[in-house]
Amino acid sequence: MIKLLKYLKGYTAAAVIAPLFKIIEAIIELSVPLLVSYMIDNGLSGDGNIATVIWTGVILVALGAVGLGFSLSCQYLASKAAVGLGCNIRTALYAHIQRLSPAIIDRLGTGTLVGRLSTDVAQAQQGFAMFIRLILRAPFIAIGAVVMSVIVAPEIWYISVSATVLTMITLIVVMLVSVPKYTKAEKLLDKASQITNETIRGERVIRAFANEEESKRKFSKAATVQSKASSKAAMMSGLLSPLASVIVNLAIVLIVWLGGGFVTSDGGMTQGDLVALVNYMTQILLALIAVSTLLILVSKAMASGARINEILELPEVEQGAGAIPDMSAPLVEFRNAAFSFGGEENAVEGLNFTLNAGEVLGVIGTTGSGKSTLAGLITRFCRATEGEVLIAGRNVLDYTDKQLCELVTYAPQKPMLFSGTVRSNLELGGESDLPRMTDALKKTEAWGFVSAKGGVDAVVNQKGSNFSGGEKQRLSLARALLKDAPILILDDAASALDYVTEYRVMKNVLGDAKNSAVINITQRVGSIVGADKILVLDGGKVVGFGKHEELLKSCELYGRLNNNG
Repeated sequence: MIKLLKYLKGYTAAAVIAPLFKIIEAIIELSVPLLVSYMIDNGLSGDGNIATVIWTGVILVALGAVGLGFSLSCQYLASKAAVGLGCNIRTALYAHIQRLSPAIIDRLGTGTLVGRLSTDVAQAQQGFAMFIRLILRAPFIAIGAVVMSVIVAPEIWYISVSATVLTMITLIVVMLVSVPKYTKAEKLLDKASQITNETIRGERVIRAFANEEESKRKFSKAATVQSKASSKAAMMSGLLSPLASVIVNLAIVLIVWLGGGFVTSDGGMTQGDLVALVNYMTQILLALIAVSTLLILVSKAMASGARINEILELPEVEQGAGAIPDMSAPLVEFRNAAFSFGGEENAVEGLNFTLNAGEVLGVIGTTGSGKSTLAGLITRFCRATEGEVLIAGRNVLDYTDKQLCELVTYAPQKPMLFSGTVRSNLELGGESDLPRMTDALKKTEAWGFVSAKGGVDAVVNQKGSNFSGGEKQRLSLARALLKDAPILILDDAASALDYVTEYRVMKNVLGDAKNSAVINITQRVGSIVGADKILVLDGGKVVGFGKHEELLKSCELYGRLNNNG
């Protein structure tokens, strides 16, 4: 959690001033029992003095108003600092996640990342707010009340001190048992959240296989385990308040009993001193309970902070310092490039080819042969572990993200549409001109269903759930066309279309990108028959390279794929 304090920038003053205001409030609170004692001894005892009662009462009300003002000011500043800290952490975490490699994001899962951004940041924020409010006030009140009780009643000082020590021992024991239980409960909550995320995302699959009951059982088991762990933690921490109350109330009974004897025997104590002592014992009780609450919240915040730091410390995808592209060189060049996901074997290897402007490279192969990995080496989603990949004569690693984005456009097999409108999704390609949008939609055979839904301002639900798979692919292709980059990668981008529609769409797309270097990744030979070059992959290795007619004669795998359609 300490590492996250650097995100307090802009709110440091509020975080420092807030506890000081609480100290002032605590000083006022500690002075109240003395004023009450003075009122009893000088205004209410004996013959009474109404004037003393009135002016003492006025001072008490004034102190209450001043204390309330400082308390509210502290609450405001603490909330401002905590919310600012949470906002800065959330912003930094979101930006960092966007710069992580796709492999890391896939490994962590969206549920984990969303949980870090929401639940963990909120918990860290809440813990920090309570820390600011109580870190100085609670110990100050507890220690100050003990000191004042000794000063007020030195004859029975041992009662207040003993009660405080016993309460603190109880607090420490309860915390040592309950805090690890809270940490365990938080981890189990992560697991339950992950199951929830998987169930919601896989709802259609679950229904298709009539697996609802098994899904319910799995979640119920995780929720029950988490609930039991939380209950045990809450039960242990819940013991603190009654145990502390018993100790302090017994101390109050002893104070009244023994202190009453000193009062009646004229042993130096007054009735006001006795009342003040009882008030100080109550303050000690409340302060120590506040400390226990603070410890629980801070322990949760620290656990959340550790999980947030775990994400923030993950390595980002490095970008180059910047390079000037040589547009006279081949737009794409692979020089004995290979890539490994970290295992002993390469996912792809031995990639050697060049691609110039106006050329189309078809890439085909069986499932898992490394076709998408090849595309990832160009977009820098993957980084070559051997050899090098050049874009416009420069190593792809030398470009900044912005430069690479200007050179390469990409249409994936699983298109992602964002909630908003068709227009807002197409504008991701950097084009906001309506005629160009309409033209791109017509070329990808998307204008028909888009116009039926209301045109480019048609609503797009989350993940494009109100569009079919083929419709989403055509919208993704239109977005890629609008970007008009020198390199166009089509990663099985028309796999959800029927053969006739795919033929028409790809004819339009390739015609529109005739000045670009196009990499058309597919599993259908018919989609790349007219390509200038065709690369055949099998098991991550190149087993064929050439034109369609050449490969039919020289590559057995290509022939089989051609016969299968």
